[in-house]
Amino acid sequence: MALASCPRCKQLFTKVRVEVCPNCQADEEADFEKIRAFLEESPNKTTDEVAKATGVSRECVMRMVEDGRIQNVAMADPVKCGRCGAPAISLNKKLCQACLDQLNMEVMKAQSKVKLPPRKSAGTASEPNSVHTLIDAKRRT
Repeated sequence: MALASCPRCKQLFTKVRVEVCPNCQADEEADFEKIRAFLEESPNKTTDEVAKATGVSRECVMRMVEDGRIQNVAMADPVKCGRCGAPAISLNKKLCQACLDQLNMEVMKAQSKVKLPPRKSAGTASEPNSVHTLIDAKRRT
C-alpha cells in the first residue's frame, strides 16, 4: 500500500482506492453530489463554471474529471502531447499516438542493444566458487 498526501487536508494516509483520506471522504462525496446535480441541470459547462456555481474548488472538479467520476465534453480541457504539441490520446498518457509509437520503438531498440552476460551453468563441487564448496568450507571452520 502506498502513502499519499490528501489533496483536501494535506495529511498523509494509506492510499487504497480513493484519492482522499478517510476523514475527507464524506466531504468529497458531498462535493461530487453537488457537481453531479449541477451538471444534470446544466450540462456542458466548463470546469471553472462548475466550480463557481457549486462552490467546489477547481482542483476538486479536475480531480473528479481525471478519475473518471465526471465525464463532460466541455470540462475536459484539451490535453496536448508533451513532445510535439499535437492533441494527446488521453488525460493520463499526455502523448499523441505518433509520439507514443516512436517512444515504443526507441524502447525496443534500446532493449535489443542490451547484452546480458551468459548464464552460468549449475555449479559443481569442483568449481572454487560453487555453493557446495562454500558450504563445505564453512562447515570445516
